Amino acid sequence: MFDIAKYLEKFKVISCSRDFIRNSLAEVIKNICYIEIDPKKIDVKNYVARINEKPIVKSEIFLKKEKILKSLSEEVGGKVKDIV
Repeated sequence: MFDIAKYLEKFKVISCSRDFIRNSLAEVIKNICYIEIDPKKIDVKNYVARINEKPIVKSEIFLKKEKILKSLSEEVGGKVKDIV
């Protein structure tokens, strides 16, 4: 018989890695820009991170985008290629 618990286990791993990337990005932004962002406002899909924040916060992040991406790639190993 098919064991659904084993099947659902792979989705748990995907979710954990997504949460890890979100938390890592929020931490890097906090260290570089001195802005605290809730990790729930960050969506990562196809190596692109979308930040759902106020325009002034996004502008500050985009000014330091290169530094954030470099620091993030060292931490998570290239899971995020761009920030939108």
